[in-house]
Amino acid sequence: MKKPRKIAMHQSQYLPWPPFFRKMALADTFVLMDCVQFQKNGLQNRNQINSSNGPLWLTLPVNSKLDEPIKDKVITDKRWKKKHLQSIQSSYGKSTFFHQYFDEIKAVIESADDTLFDINLRFIHFFRKVLSIDNELMLLSDLSITSSKSQLVLDTCIALNASEYLSGEGAKSYLDLDAFKANQIKIQYVGTNTPAYKQIHPAMKHLSLLDWLFQEELDVIKDYIHDTKYN
Repeated sequence: MKKPRKIAMHQSQYLPWPPFFRKMALADTFVLMDCVQFQKNGLQNRNQINSSNGPLWLTLPVNSKLDEPIKDKVITDKRWKKKHLQSIQSSYGKSTFFHQYFDEIKAVIESADDTLFDINLRFIHFFRKVLSIDNELMLLSDLSITSSKSQLVLDTCIALNASEYLSGEGAKSYLDLDAFKANQIKIQYVGTNTPAYKQIHPAMKHLSLLDWLFQEELDVIKDYIHDTKYN
């Protein structure tokens, strides 16, 4: 019988929302899918915050080639750093915990190089530290797996000797359940419901974790992130 080992994986995202990190924290190993194809209009290079004027997209401008993997996408306009810092400061400068995190967030942005994956990875490390997520973090490119879709996920699980795969609910439409069962890998779907919290702007859902972090006690956020229930 396999030693219990939970694997989760996801494309890197810019300033991800809370469920991204909850799925990460529930796993023994989390695999960042850096070598899969970049998705235009996805969340790999953008995310939403909340402002006094409503939802605001923070977008990293990248080159327009559609057939490149995430790790090869280059940021094309260096003015994004100043723009994003100004947007974060104007949106959350009066929030309760803004000054607890802003200096480090500013340092992360200012130290980033000109690649999408670098800035995404820097922020993922920042959030992992803040949220006390200390499990194993791996890059898909280090595993030399060349399959796609459901087979890619299965091959990754097999390579890492997984007994359980933690999946987002959106994957139900493409995962080959019979193949996972044949390899004795259980699939658990992790829900995306997050607690309501007080917001300085009109309440919104599905925002970057930044929104919650600036406005809530960290222990409350950690309770959600490290909750071992899957729903």
